[in-house]
Amino acid sequence: MAEDREAAVRTRRTEHLCFVREIQQLCADSPGTHARLRRGLGKDLDQVAGMHEFIAHWLPEKRNRERDRAYYAVAALIADKPRHAIRDRSVDDTEAEQSASLYGASFGRTLAESVAKAPKGERSRWSDRTRSRLDLLVRQSPTGLHRYLPSATRLLRQCETEPDWAQLLTDLTRWPWNAADIGSRWQQDYFRTLHRDEWRKRDETDAAQAVPEPGSPTV
Repeated sequence: MAEDREAAVRTRRTEHLCFVREIQQLCADSPGTHARLRRGLGKDLDQVAGMHEFIAHWLPEKRNRERDRAYYAVAALIADKPRHAIRDRSVDDTEAEQSASLYGASFGRTLAESVAKAPKGERSRWSDRTRSRLDLLVRQSPTGLHRYLPSATRLLRQCETEPDWAQLLTDLTRWPWNAADIGSRWQQDYFRTLHRDEWRKRDETDAAQAVPEPGSPTV
């Protein structure tokens, strides 16, 4: 049972990674395609006729409007970036790690990672901005989430941080039915990542203090 579930999760992860790579390649190869995908940003399915050519073959056979919308949304978010930045993107160690992982980085984790990339003097302010943005996102209905994600991803890009698009796609397809669980995971990942170094140093200090010095009496 657990093995079947893991296999299903891995298959979905692989499919979503392939979708992301194809969209990135389409944007890199064609200015026209890049523009058509970008025009779908923040729009509902009734307003994205120019995207069907590139997205329709990726949609699951069992149709669901909210789930389908996630594919269009992620494609438009990927395209919401200068084409040269997509074209110059290389496959790095991070992408290789994403491919090997069963789960990708949540949007909450990515928001926290952007804080570490902010200039030192700006990190406190950036932490406040990302936290308030996360608090806003996790309270949203599917429609609200699609409305606010473009500004959230642009916030990330100010610190040269990109979401794990495949994981975001997975979360968006499940949001209508699992918003509370996904939102909690985003928040947990945010604080776990934000304070990771601080907590590790504290644990190391506690461990060092627990070791008796040579020659000290033992109980």
